Amino acid sequence: MALSDQQTALLPPRLQPGPPDPGQPRPGVLFAVLAVVLVALAVTALATAEAISRAESQRTIASMVRAALELPDSQRIDVDIEGFALLQQPFGRFDGAHATVRSFPTGPATSDLTFDMEGLRGGDGDWTLDGLSGALTLTAAQATALFVPAEARGAVRVGFSGDDVVFDVSLPGGMGTQTGSVAMTPRFEKGRVSAGVSSVTAGGKVLSVEEVTALTGGDLAALQVEPLCFAELLPRALHVSDVAVSEQRFRVELGVDLATFDTAAGSEPGSCP
Repeated sequence: MALSDQQTALLPPRLQPGPPDPGQPRPGVLFAVLAVVLVALAVTALATAEAISRAESQRTIASMVRAALELPDSQRIDVDIEGFALLQQPFGRFDGAHATVRSFPTGPATSDLTFDMEGLRGGDGDWTLDGLSGALTLTAAQATALFVPAEARGAVRVGFSGDDVVFDVSLPGGMGTQTGSVAMTPRFEKGRVSAGVSSVTAGGKVLSVEEVTALTGGDLAALQVEPLCFAELLPRALHVSDVAVSEQRFRVELGVDLATFDTAAGSEPGSCP
């Protein structure tokens, strides 16, 4: 036997690669799992930071509105900030925000007073705005408290239908309770809110103004409720620009005088010409 043959015979047999151990994770799988965990942690941290920043910014804006309207600390104000608060708060500027004062005192009733703010800048209680508008909305129950005298609320209720304010009347009588309603379209003229009759419902039948006039001889078109000076119910810095029925609420559009919005003079009751 040759020497080379002896060396070959002494070498161990070559190991053939076998199938991978199913219990051992592959490096690619480990990397994918690690990436998912890191992304999840980053998203959670970002969401948490955004929630903290948004909550802090909402409190700051709510405090600004309370101070401007001289409202108590207990007054509920809901604030919605446009975009990511986390990216805007460090620069002391917010592109837009909406603040709603819940149950805002409005004469004998309450309402929701909403402000739409654009370009808020500043901080530490000193804020400036590029634009500010508002709206006051009343539900049917709130409109009843505002438009119907207290002694008549047992017989008269306010509701809404389309563009009209509807006064539902229920009166007891010898033939049983008589019900009916008068629909009126609100108008805003010379700083005052008024309304004209658009239809009457009696005995389950809806009658137009012309039909009622033909039956009774009365001119319902000339009948109007006594104009209401809404400005007397609001701070002087808020100016009524229009009224309408929208989404089953009575809506009062407001302009805001930025120069007096956060001053003592602007907080005084307004007046009509």
